[in-house]
Amino acid sequence: MNYIWLFAVAGGAALLGFALAFGMIKQDGKRSVAAIAGAFIVAIGALGLGVYVSKEPTAPMRASDREGSQNALPGAATTREDLPGQ
Repeated sequence: MNYIWLFAVAGGAALLGFALAFGMIKQDGKRSVAAIAGAFIVAIGALGLGVYVSKEPTAPMRASDREGSQNALPGAATTREDLPGQ
């Protein structure tokens, strides 16, 4: 299901980009080619950065247990005692 949403969002953005590029080329061909090339370079850089970030490891996940030991971890949920002025 995630791939369907990815295709819908990315495909829609790509179609809009192609429509804008087509319109720019029709209006002023030579000047718009440089702008479109720059946009492609930025898009390729963003794609590379996204792949790099997605490959990096994330924080370890710890499931809940009967003793509630996950609440003793540094990233535990906030309790009433943690709030200022309580």
